[in-house]
Amino acid sequence: MQPNNSEESSLHLASIAIPPLEGEFLYSFEPSRHPSLNVGSIVMVPLARRSTCGFVISVDSEREHRAQRDTAQRNIRIRSILNEPEAIRAFGSTQLEFLEWVSKYHAEPLSQILDLAIPTPAFGRVDPILRLVTETSAMKLGRSQRRIIDYLASQNCWTYSSKVKEICETSHATITSLIKKGVIEQQTAPPQLPPEPISWSGLSRWETLTDEQHSAAKDICSSITASEFKSFLLHGVTGSGKTEVYLEAIIETLKLGKSALVMVPEIALTPQLTERFEARLGQRVAVLHSNMKPRDRWSHWTDLLSGRSQVVIGARSALFAPVENLGLVIIDEEHDSSLKQSEGIRYHARDLAIVRAKLSKCPVVLGSATPSLETYHNSKIGKHAYHSLSRRFFTSDSLKFEIIDLSALKPWEMPSKSISQRFLQGVKAALQRGDQAFVLYNRRGFASYLQCNKCEHVLGCPHCSVTLTYHRKPNSLLCHFCGFSTVPPLLCPACGAQEDDELFAQRGSGTERVHEELSQLLPSARVAKLDRDVAASLEDYKEILHNLRERKIDILVGTQMIAKGHDLPDVTFVGVVDCDVGLHLPDFRAAERAFQLLTQVSGRAGRRKDQGFVMLQTRIPRHTSLQMTLSSDYKQFAEIELKHRREMSYPPFQKLLRIIISAEDISLTQKYSLTIATQAQELASSLGISMLGPAPAPIEKIRNMWRYHILFKATSTSTLQHLMKKLKGAHDLSKQVRIIFDIDPQDML
Repeated sequence: MQPNNSEESSLHLASIAIPPLEGEFLYSFEPSRHPSLNVGSIVMVPLARRSTCGFVISVDSEREHRAQRDTAQRNIRIRSILNEPEAIRAFGSTQLEFLEWVSKYHAEPLSQILDLAIPTPAFGRVDPILRLVTETSAMKLGRSQRRIIDYLASQNCWTYSSKVKEICETSHATITSLIKKGVIEQQTAPPQLPPEPISWSGLSRWETLTDEQHSAAKDICSSITASEFKSFLLHGVTGSGKTEVYLEAIIETLKLGKSALVMVPEIALTPQLTERFEARLGQRVAVLHSNMKPRDRWSHWTDLLSGRSQVVIGARSALFAPVENLGLVIIDEEHDSSLKQSEGIRYHARDLAIVRAKLSKCPVVLGSATPSLETYHNSKIGKHAYHSLSRRFFTSDSLKFEIIDLSALKPWEMPSKSISQRFLQGVKAALQRGDQAFVLYNRRGFASYLQCNKCEHVLGCPHCSVTLTYHRKPNSLLCHFCGFSTVPPLLCPACGAQEDDELFAQRGSGTERVHEELSQLLPSARVAKLDRDVAASLEDYKEILHNLRERKIDILVGTQMIAKGHDLPDVTFVGVVDCDVGLHLPDFRAAERAFQLLTQVSGRAGRRKDQGFVMLQTRIPRHTSLQMTLSSDYKQFAEIELKHRREMSYPPFQKLLRIIISAEDISLTQKYSLTIATQAQELASSLGISMLGPAPAPIEKIRNMWRYHILFKATSTSTLQHLMKKLKGAHDLSKQVRIIFDIDPQDML
């Protein structure tokens, strides 16, 4: 039924994005029935014969759209937003500008970006919030009701209904009865609350910092005060006090009534950083990452929207946090590859964070002991202001390195398969001093693979073109790409040889084997392991770190998880069992990543008064990455590697677009790869873009999908974006074929 003129005059129109559909849809609503509806609201709308959730993108009066509607939509009925008492807000108008920029950059519909950015609880039943509003001492109340009131009184703020039910062990009916009596108030949308007052007691001032820290903090704070966009590279050696500079900048941000966004590369790093920040800032810090419980994540999200929290710390997804009045963006460990999304829309959180800071007219700080070569090059050409923290904060002693050439050792000279005699002596010396040791092997499992002793067949994953890793506990073969798991076979699948004591030889090594070997070589030592197998959840990870700090662990064996961000004063020895892992991958970033990992893990040693000792086992001791690690010379490594990059036309001198085509049928993969390459060739040539491929990807098969890829190089990102948009609209793909457009790829496998 069409509205009459008097009704139409009071109607407004809202443009609404409905994930995963492309485009925006027009709906009408009466402001009197939807008083809180605005940009960023989540509403229920009719779509075909069902109702669904959508995001409000813009709101206009009916009058402003009438002329357009009469000409373009004369016979189309505009349906109404479904009536709701309150509209739930998911983001603000300033965040929308950024989300629209991301949509254009990746040539993806805005609805897909919203689906990626907004926490999933927004689509479900919203948890109401409660607070105490009436004095109840004279009221006659039941025991359960009194528990609720006492709890809300102790909170003295809005509290989620589900949390009240859990803490007070009560029911929805009891809460409803108190609402009807006017004792407590309920809202379904987050109220606009003033931020909690900040306690300034005990905060360090600039005079407690080193001269280098003071200079960096002063420069950053001056941009915060001026509300200007400026990007900074804070290049500080491990243990140089980068976090202290971050805190000084955040304090200045809060004093001006602004908010700060801090991103870290690993979810596991958020708890210790959050505790440190809350202790110094005197207020609650919001946390956002994908491993949080949905309810908790949405709670922190709405705290940011309401202004109750002014600082957010999180991993990659915190990039989209609904921070109002953004005054500072910090990306810690900006070089880390985990800041790049590896599934779905492959955004790089570091690069997009710089854009967000620019749109918000605020400074962005990129911090690292081993900056990415792109970031370092940009600082050299003036895109980033450069600040160096060249000395450790707590000790002036430099690390002592020793390299052990495994190729010069005979097997019988080794105390175990993975550990050399000199390496073992280094661990023992640390324990005799009463210190702790970190031992890195950047590969999980007990053996890299199993190989038949009869025919030399290697057991591989049936779904991926990779070998299966052997795990002794439990006795299983595991694919680290698709998760396939099986027990070792009784017969060789290639030659049919039957199982005997030595049918399959265990080749290579892993954290599980190194952990077992050290436990056997040092039976009195308390040896623990930290990798994805034992730290499947954040709680497991926190427990291991707690045991380390409580000195319940003497030696920690782990993958790269042990290399990042840990500040443990009693760790004086760091050993790398095999520095060569990852150095020979078919990826132009392999040498850079090896240098970064070795430098980062070395920095865990000797972070207080005692000197740190680092031992590196390798078969290629003259490799540039190892030699520059020994000399702690980042700049020389960067110059050598940048020279190679320039010669090979790789970033930062050229921009990249990688297209990955995959299907379960290899012939389909090949067919569509050739089709896309043919479509791209002429356009690429006209735009000055060079093209490599199509060719099989280095890992040709993952999860039963055969993979080919095409690589494009150009001098500007905009040129590649133009090519990407043309290609996305040019081909009609079979449903059996998957295509991924990865602009600024970080992984070439």
